[in-house]
Amino acid sequence: MNPIWVDEEGALVGHEPITVIDPGVGSDRYRSAHETLRASGRSVAFASFTFDTTEPGSHVVIPDVAGLEPSLPASPAPHGLRVVDDGVETWRTGFEKAMLEVEMGRVEKVVLARQVLVELPDGLTDNTIISRLATANPGCYLFSVDGLIGASPELLVSLRRGRVRTLALAGTATDPEELESVKISEEHRHVSRSVTSALSQHMTGIELTEQVIVPHGAMSHVGTRIEGPARPGTTVADILRDLHPTAAVAGSPTPSALDLIREIEPGSRGRYAGPVGWMSQDGDGVFAIALRCGQINGALMTLFAGGGLVAGSEQQAELEETELKLAPMLAALGHRAS
Repeated sequence: MNPIWVDEEGALVGHEPITVIDPGVGSDRYRSAHETLRASGRSVAFASFTFDTTEPGSHVVIPDVAGLEPSLPASPAPHGLRVVDDGVETWRTGFEKAMLEVEMGRVEKVVLARQVLVELPDGLTDNTIISRLATANPGCYLFSVDGLIGASPELLVSLRRGRVRTLALAGTATDPEELESVKISEEHRHVSRSVTSALSQHMTGIELTEQVIVPHGAMSHVGTRIEGPARPGTTVADILRDLHPTAAVAGSPTPSALDLIREIEPGSRGRYAGPVGWMSQDGDGVFAIALRCGQINGALMTLFAGGGLVAGSEQQAELEETELKLAPMLAALGHRAS
C-alpha cells in the first residue's frame, strides 16, 4: 500500500515508485534516514522507527511523489476477524513482575504493553483499515507505513517553519475527574519532565507549556502541550534523536525501564511505540508515537496496547485500560464487542 499520513493539515499520500530502506540502529538512525532522503532527490520520506533503538527493522519509505489529498474514501465494515491470542495471561504475568520491580525501587514507572494476535478477514486491505480509522478517530494522527497502521492521539514532535510543538500524553481514565488522582499525576510527571528536558536542547526558548485534557473515544488523557522556536539549523531528525523514547512509552528512569521491558514482554514491540510520521528535504517533519496500532504480517496482525505502571497501579484497572486502547483498531478490523 502507498504510505499515508493524516493530520490537521490533510492526508499526505506517497505514490510509486517507492524506495524502502532500514536506516539501521542507534541514535544516528534518524540522521541516516534524513541523509538518505536528501541523497534521493525526492521531497518527502515517510518513516516508522522501531521502539527499541538497538533493534533493526525501521522502515523509511521514500515515494516518487507525495501530495496532500482532501480526504480518504469511506470503507464498509469488514467481517470475519478472529482473535488468535488475546494476550491477557501473558500480560497478567508481566504485570506481576513489573509491579515487583516498582515496589523494589528498580523503576519509578514502567510501561507494559499487551500484544494481541488476530487473523484478518479475507480481502481486508490496508486502505479499508486506514479509512475506517479516519472516520472513527477524528483528531488523531493516522498512519500507514509499510504494514504498520494506526490512529495515534499523541504528537511526539512537529517541526514546521522553525517552530517546535509536542503534545505529551500520560494518564488515562474513562472519567475525566479520575485524571486528578495521585497515581495519574505521578505517571504524567515523569513524562512531562523527560519531554521538556529533551526538547529544550533544540529550542531557543519555551513559549508555551500547557496542561490539557485530551479526549479519545471512551478515554481521556492528561497532556502537556509545549511550543516554541527551534534553534537555527535544527532538523526533526535531531530532535527525534534526543526525544525518543519518552517516559510515556518506556518509563522512568528510562534506561532501567527499557531493560525491564526487554525482560518481561513476550516479544519485540517492533515499530509499536516508536516514532512514526514524515520528514522533508529541508529537515521539517511531523512524528507521532505509534500507538493504537497494529503490524500486519501476511494474514495475521499483531495489535498493541500499553499502560504506565507506578506504585499503586491495580491489575484489573490497568487491564481494562488496555481493552479501551485496543478498541479503535479492533473496530476498524470489524470486531464486534461482546
